[in-house]
Amino acid sequence: MKVVKKIETKNPVEKLTEEKKDDLFTDMIMGNDATDEVETSRGKFEIKYPRAADIVMIGNLTAFRRNYKPVESFDAETEMVNVMASTLDVVVVAGPPWYEEAKKANQQFSFLEVPSREFLAELYSKAYSFRGEVEQRFSVGKRPANKRVSSKKGNDDAMDGGAFGSLTNEPAHSGA
Repeated sequence: MKVVKKIETKNPVEKLTEEKKDDLFTDMIMGNDATDEVETSRGKFEIKYPRAADIVMIGNLTAFRRNYKPVESFDAETEMVNVMASTLDVVVVAGPPWYEEAKKANQQFSFLEVPSREFLAELYSKAYSFRGEVEQRFSVGKRPANKRVSSKKGNDDAMDGGAFGSLTNEPAHSGA
């Protein structure tokens, strides 16, 4: 993980030392974002830790894509794809050449256009794990975590649910 200036500037800061990891909360309050590079089956992506405003934006985007209809109006799979795509649209900062080219060709590019639910789940799972790692560092009275948090279903207490709630690290199955 590294700390960078607000994502708009994309100016990376040196990798965090053990001492600086304890100052992550302060760094973020001072206008920096925590980012990480994650490896997926379709290349490397840079993701950012979602701040409270990002979580609200993800919720608003998800609701907009539902046309503000209640969640109950949609089946669980459709809603989860919507949540995953909305989350990735907010937290993905950069990606491999195919991603960057798609964004240039279509300025309205969204992860809803990605044809593989399995890939969406894979990238979302990586973002979920990164969020959990950062959240552990913010835990009051606890030492910073040096390992990733399990992303197994049912670990909502550790993740505070929200946009990343009820995610499993198991790939999505395409059987309908």
